[in-house]
Amino acid sequence: MRTPLPVAVAIVLTLAGCTTGNSSSAPATATLTVAQWTNPGAIEFTKRLNAKFEKAHPGVTVRLQSTATANGAWAQLSNSLLQAKSVDVLARFAPTQGGFPPEYTRIQPAGAAALITAGQLTDLKDQPFMKNYDAATQAAAVGYNGGVYGVMAAGYAAAGAIWYKKDLLAQYGIAVPTTFQEFLDACEKLKKAGKTPIFLSGKVGMQGGIWQGIENQLLMKGREPAESVRVSADRAKAFWDGTQKWTDPIYKEVGARYAKVMQYVVPTASGIDQQTAPGVWAVKTDDYPFLVDGSWDGLTIQQANPKLNLGFFTLPGTDDPAANRVAFKPDLTWVVPASAPHKDLAMQWLAMFSEPENYQEWLKLTGSLSAQPALRNTGLPWMDWLNQHSEGSFTQLTPPWTPAGAPPDAAGPDFYKLAPIGPDSLDTILSRSASAYAKSAGR
Repeated sequence: MRTPLPVAVAIVLTLAGCTTGNSSSAPATATLTVAQWTNPGAIEFTKRLNAKFEKAHPGVTVRLQSTATANGAWAQLSNSLLQAKSVDVLARFAPTQGGFPPEYTRIQPAGAAALITAGQLTDLKDQPFMKNYDAATQAAAVGYNGGVYGVMAAGYAAAGAIWYKKDLLAQYGIAVPTTFQEFLDACEKLKKAGKTPIFLSGKVGMQGGIWQGIENQLLMKGREPAESVRVSADRAKAFWDGTQKWTDPIYKEVGARYAKVMQYVVPTASGIDQQTAPGVWAVKTDDYPFLVDGSWDGLTIQQANPKLNLGFFTLPGTDDPAANRVAFKPDLTWVVPASAPHKDLAMQWLAMFSEPENYQEWLKLTGSLSAQPALRNTGLPWMDWLNQHSEGSFTQLTPPWTPAGAPPDAAGPDFYKLAPIGPDSLDTILSRSASAYAKSAGR
């Protein structure tokens, strides 16, 4: 699952003398390797699934190997597994369609997209278990040239995602805001009551979630959810052609709204680390009503304070309630490398993962939004708002294509330098980004 600083895990399934049921081609003994980064809930789920897999495959032993992401440990592990051609099921971040720039940009795909275009991943489109998932969502997340090169298993509310303390809001008679102005009014009321309304980790740029939430709502206003992929593609082309730039009025409006929200953020945000932020926020029950953080951190928050009456909603970026919808980010995607030693066993593992009973457990433990149309989001108490607002949700917009080696500013505003976290004004930040992008695109 994706967190700003995710914990990575490699899970090695050692199969000795196993039979594989419907796969007569599988060897009598084999080692099926599944590599995964995850949050604590996903680790727990995988342990449970592995136990079921062992029971269904007599003779299977499961050995777990884990590594952290610090110092590039996860990248090193996953790359070494691919190079050794020893991994059968591998977790990757969904590339989305933004990962496949047109050839005329001369931008080379990276990450999972690079593996797909190089023919290193297996097309899963015709696998029976794929019928459990929404085809359009899977194609948007990991589709390429008519194929679907993975199972996008986890999606989260990320852009504009906000956790809140239900009891604290109720104490001051505040309902979940439905418009941008209502959110500002709630923050102002809480501030006057002596509270610091918003907690976030500015050390790793979580303030960007405020910007992205507002940006997504404004750019998607008046559009159908299915149009989000096209909106992203049209914006990317317009940036590349120079007909749209970071200094356009829409981004100045986003920035102005961002500034209004940021006046209510904890003053020490720049020094707060994401590894500890959810826990610190959870135990401080008499302050910090809101936390800017993705929906993936539900279990972490609940473990830090099991008694917390927890809620979740998406920042309303506009003053039109109908335009303020959930933007979800495709995340953990299971892929099967073309070099997988035991593809038959890999498909059986994915088939077991995809069984509704098992996938429902995955949703409950990870807090993921459901990628299977037949299954609602889980019954976790904090998901009540998400369940009520799941209709109309859309795939989070992707940023414009940016060539490798381009300065960070080219991809959008640098939130570390933008006031109030940093010293620079909005005009300075947007002008710097516009200039950097034009230069990176060869203009």
